[in-house]
Amino acid sequence: MLTQIKTFKGNALALEITENFTETDAQLIEKLFEEKISQGFAHVNILIKVKDMSIMKNMEIKGFLKGEFWGMTHFGKLGRCAVVTHSDFIETVVKIENKVLSLFNSAFEEKYFDTTQLDEALKYISPEE
Repeated sequence: MLTQIKTFKGNALALEITENFTETDAQLIEKLFEEKISQGFAHVNILIKVKDMSIMKNMEIKGFLKGEFWGMTHFGKLGRCAVVTHSDFIETVVKIENKVLSLFNSAFEEKYFDTTQLDEALKYISPEE
């Protein structure tokens, strides 16, 4: 299930995934992202908070694939990405992704935050608000 943590006036989205991730959740991300782009923002900064990695076992494959495909086709419009969870594995993945993916999109910058650093992560994606 996808919920919006905070609403921003600027180009940022703050989302939390709990329990599972469905095709409907993927469609909601698309809708929220497109709303920001239609407001004239060149890039959208996004925060994704995941309680724990148990979400992986409850993820609908169709939702995951839809989300991944959409993400690949809109990658050039991503700016700062904050991943908020409590996982050494995900922290390592985020560091690697940041180095590799920033080669393909100069506006892209991804950073890991522990769940105790949510306020810092929110400021990272929207320093003005």
